[in-house]
Amino acid sequence: MPSSRDPVSVLWDRGARRLLERAYRANGAWAGTRLGNPSPRHMAWAARRGIDLLGPDNATARGGTGLNARTRWGRGFVRAVYYQHRWYSGDPDTGGWRRDKRVSPRAADSLQVQIGRLGPAGLAVRVRLAKGGSAAMGAVKRMPDSRRIYSDDGRPAARWADPSKRDW
Repeated sequence: MPSSRDPVSVLWDRGARRLLERAYRANGAWAGTRLGNPSPRHMAWAARRGIDLLGPDNATARGGTGLNARTRWGRGFVRAVYYQHRWYSGDPDTGGWRRDKRVSPRAADSLQVQIGRLGPAGLAVRVRLAKGGSAAMGAVKRMPDSRRIYSDDGRPAARWADPSKRDW
C-alpha cells in the first residue's frame, strides 16, 4: 500500500518550486527564502489534524543527526523541496517542471538544504544544487549496495543488470 504525503508538505509545493527554480539558476550557489510563521488559518487547519505546526521538528532532532528543521512547519517545507526536486523537476518542455510524476526519482545532482534560526519573522531556509563531483560521489557511497549498480570495489551490486542475458 503506497504511503501518502505529509499533509503539511503539500501546502508548500508552490513555494518549494519557486525556491528550487532560484537554486537551479544559481548554478551551485545558495538560494534562500524566509518561511513566514503559519497563519491562524493554517494553525486551525493543522490542529484539526492533530498537528502542532510550531511544535519541534522531531524527525531528526531526536537522533541528533541530520537536518533539524526547527518546527513541524519547517519540516513540511523541507519535505516539499526534496519531493519536488526528486519527482517533478527537469522537464524543459514545461519550463523546467514535469506535469506528471517521474516513474523513478531523479538521482542526478545533490540537493543541500540548510535551516537557520527561528525568529519573529519566520524561519530562514536556503538550498543549493551540487552537480556531480565529490558531493555526488559522497551521496552514492552512503547508499547501501542494495540501491547501487556498482559496489565501492567496482563489482556489480544489487541494481546491476547484465544486458547480454536479456532476461528483462
